[in-house]
Amino acid sequence: MAELSTLARPYAKAAFAFAQEQRDAANGIEAWSKALASASAVVQDQTFADYLKRPTLGYQQRVQALTTVLEGQITEGVRNFLTQLAEHDRLSLLPEVSAEFELQKAHGLNETDVIIESAFPLTAEQQQALSDRLATRFGTKINSQVEVKPELIAGVVIRAGDQVIDDSVLGKLEKLRTSLLAG
Repeated sequence: MAELSTLARPYAKAAFAFAQEQRDAANGIEAWSKALASASAVVQDQTFADYLKRPTLGYQQRVQALTTVLEGQITEGVRNFLTQLAEHDRLSLLPEVSAEFELQKAHGLNETDVIIESAFPLTAEQQQALSDRLATRFGTKINSQVEVKPELIAGVVIRAGDQVIDDSVLGKLEKLRTSLLAG
């Protein structure tokens, strides 16, 4: 998977830089984010992906098919971007480009997306306290999403990018089991 993200990263950086330069909301970062997410979803559809792989289609016909499906959701800038991807036979990279764009967006806006897995639902105060501590730790604004996972027994698992903080009973039991088996 690293290979695909390596290929997608320059495209995502270019798209983010362009979106950041735009002054109006219609062409801004959020519009690009939504357009790339929509295009990503379309090319992940197996039937549509098979259609795009047809050797009889030129890159302009691929872009036309994609923009027809996304009618009203993309700007001229996004269409030009899709044309560049298609011209280099990289439309299949759209899911990775979209994911990389989101990383660029979070970094550029000094935000960190965090998933908090909890054994029990968190109150608004608990979620805010956790977000405040994480904001201090990461030095960024925290966008948190809470998922309830009863199998954790108690505690939380926090996922921020490639960092995982496991303070769940299940995680501690697993560590104990590993150490007992290793000894």
